[in-house]
Amino acid sequence: MLSLGINDRPIADTPVAVIDFETTGLTAGYDRVVEASVVRVKPGGEPTLVFDSLINPGRPVAATEIHGITDADVRDAPSFSDVADDLREAVAECIIAAYNVYFDIAFFDYELAAAGRRTEPPYICLMYMRPMLGLGKKCGLTEACGLHRISYTGAHASAVDAAAAAQLFLCYLKEMNQRGIRSYGELRRLKDYKFLASFKREPCQSCGTRRAPGPRKPRNLHPLTPAGKPVETPVGNLADALHAYWDALKVALADLRITDEEILRLAEARRRLSLPDEQVRVLHARAFMSILSQFTHDERLDDKECRTLKRVLDCLSRAGWAPGE
Repeated sequence: MLSLGINDRPIADTPVAVIDFETTGLTAGYDRVVEASVVRVKPGGEPTLVFDSLINPGRPVAATEIHGITDADVRDAPSFSDVADDLREAVAECIIAAYNVYFDIAFFDYELAAAGRRTEPPYICLMYMRPMLGLGKKCGLTEACGLHRISYTGAHASAVDAAAAAQLFLCYLKEMNQRGIRSYGELRRLKDYKFLASFKREPCQSCGTRRAPGPRKPRNLHPLTPAGKPVETPVGNLADALHAYWDALKVALADLRITDEEILRLAEARRRLSLPDEQVRVLHARAFMSILSQFTHDERLDDKECRTLKRVLDCLSRAGWAPGE
């Protein structure tokens, strides 16, 4: 019999695991995870941080100017394979959620598969749920938190970002309850987004046996309140601007379906944040290099990929600079 996946599951009665990764770049496989966090939301409960650790990527750390993680920080941190079982258990029986799920799920899938723990869970994108529920346009995590009055500043730490996204999920859950949207199948009928295709899958199962957790190395730089809500922490102006602009890049490029509206929003973010030109060039070059690496990994570059690369270059150029200029 064909599985219905999660389509007939009540949204309010199904646990959700909000994931967030800090990485060396945009492309899973070419880039690697350097920090991972999971905030679990049980039915009727408050968000709880159930996994949080720096990760040794087995290669030099990159994008330190964005997430603040250095080679020294991860030197004695566990590898992803060391924590794969714990991470998989943290999301067991859950619907996966992430603010920019196309980014995070790609790293989740790649890293677990590389560790021999491959799983294909259903997932939702909290960034796209805003327009899906008629709450406004797609935007970055910082802007969404501001619009929903969630205390948050771009904290450069996966635990804080996951906690903020979990609070957004609770806002969306309240909206769905008010609108009578009870099941994931009913949610799926609202819009046609790529992540909805994952609803045909079943959540990954718990291993069912208790064991001591593996090694972890949390940063502990940005604590959570007991309720799991993010607290504001001071950050440097340049670091905050870099993080905000990197998030804006991820929003624009995550699904590679780059619209004119997304390009305009990215260009506006570039102007508003007033980053130095040399910093913008570094971020744009890193983003383009990650996408190019993704497309050439199979040693071929087809016409569709060429058109996408051209669109990416146009996007980056209109936001201030593109490789080759």
